[in-house]
Amino acid sequence: MRKVVVVLPTFNEKANITKFTEEVLGQEKNLPGYRIEVLIVDSHSPDGTGEIAKQLARENSRIHFIEVDRGLGVALIEGHKYSLKNLKPDIMAQLDADGQVESSIIPRLVKVIDAGFDLAIGSRFVPGGRNELSPSRKFFTTASSIVCRILMGPWEIKEFTNSARAFTPKLFSKMNLERLPWREKT
Repeated sequence: MRKVVVVLPTFNEKANITKFTEEVLGQEKNLPGYRIEVLIVDSHSPDGTGEIAKQLARENSRIHFIEVDRGLGVALIEGHKYSLKNLKPDIMAQLDADGQVESSIIPRLVKVIDAGFDLAIGSRFVPGGRNELSPSRKFFTTASSIVCRILMGPWEIKEFTNSARAFTPKLFSKMNLERLPWREKT
């Protein structure tokens, strides 16, 4: 059986984390031959999210928990590093724990990786995608994606701010984690 580890970065997700974790694990029924595990990565949430996540991990062997310094980027990088080292995934994935993106995207992301790609990115800006963000967040997402496409390309990526992603451990291992913007020495 192959394994997908879904990293859920959290900060003040007390109201969502139990239900959303269950929804993510529930996607296993749509992925024959795969086991889904969840890694909740909390950034010292003052609302008690970490305590709930620890309890979930004690109750279910498919749920794991770590606590990291504050910041979404830190949570994602540290979560994926932990996943790769300790959980040995065949596919690495991530979603926002606030439920902004439905867990039903996981099977679609996995199918892209199964088709031979190293990276799958979800988007609200493709056929079948839904953009239910507030007007200000729609503007930010659209503008950010346009700037990223102009500065970096590739043009095929329609959205850079959506955290619904899946990738191979091989691709993640190629990243130079010392060159991340918040770690760069000028």
